[in-house]
Amino acid sequence: MGRNLSFNEKDTLAKIANIFREKGYEATTVKDLEKATGLTSGSLYNSFGGKEALFDIAIGFYNNNVVRNRISTFLDQADDPLIGIKDLFHSLLDEADGQENGCLLTNTAVEFNNRRRHTTQELDTGFSLLEAAFKRQIMRCAEKGQIAKPPSPQQAATRLLIFYQGILVLVRAGLRRKEAEQVINDEIDSILRKGFHS
Repeated sequence: MGRNLSFNEKDTLAKIANIFREKGYEATTVKDLEKATGLTSGSLYNSFGGKEALFDIAIGFYNNNVVRNRISTFLDQADDPLIGIKDLFHSLLDEADGQENGCLLTNTAVEFNNRRRHTTQELDTGFSLLEAAFKRQIMRCAEKGQIAKPPSPQQAATRLLIFYQGILVLVRAGLRRKEAEQVINDEIDSILRKGFHS
């Protein structure tokens, strides 16, 4: 389907992803999308398709722009890989817009509970990106001597992913920051504890 070039597609998709992140798929109306983007329903449909198509495109956009950017910023570019992991988790407590809307992937997984096949594929892509990044970072920690190489880097990465998603669910519910800060440090240390040097 062709794209309408009279607007900035990336900015528009960012706004669409954000409104779905804030309200969820079911609660988001066409009027909400019009208001968020400043475009008419006809323009949105002609450029992207209906609400369902917009939602799938928005999740793909979120994976490619938000998830990959967070991985690059906090993990891939971190001089200290262990601090990078902790900084990534702590960043979950401070949303840039001051809201507590959580993560589009996490919110969608909770809302749909595996009921939409294509959406589930997009979610798996996003979660796999994070899990693979955690595994790379764990191996970097081992290479730098911060931890001994864990028996199963994959298992440790999966545990970090589960913890990451749990934090995001609680953020959406208004998680208390003071308690969360210490829990994050303690749990990351616990997940990697067998490899830490004393």
